[in-house]
Amino acid sequence: MWNVYERTLAGNDRTNNFVEAAHRRMQNELGVDHPTMWKFIDGIRKVQSGRDVYYEAYVRGEEPVPKRRKYIQADRRILHIVQDFENRTTNEYLRGIAHNFLMQ
Repeated sequence: MWNVYERTLAGNDRTNNFVEAAHRRMQNELGVDHPTMWKFIDGIRKVQSGRDVYYEAYVRGEEPVPKRRKYIQADRRILHIVQDFENRTTNEYLRGIAHNFLMQ
């Protein structure tokens, strides 16, 4: 909890969603839980090829895809709650954070 508190105050990502997204891309590409070594290598190559497209766009100076409005708003609300930590009971703090999680 405290590492997320500090990351939020510092303006950093609170989660490792980017890792989860990469894992999901690999699962979608492979299509099985236990691929052969060659299917795994081929899957890594395809996923890397897709990532190369984003990297080249970055090198060209293109702007990344903006964060969705609902996530920006949730981030602002969570930051406000974290900054107000000293004025809340533990229960109020945790409930405030919990109310701002966006489940998909």
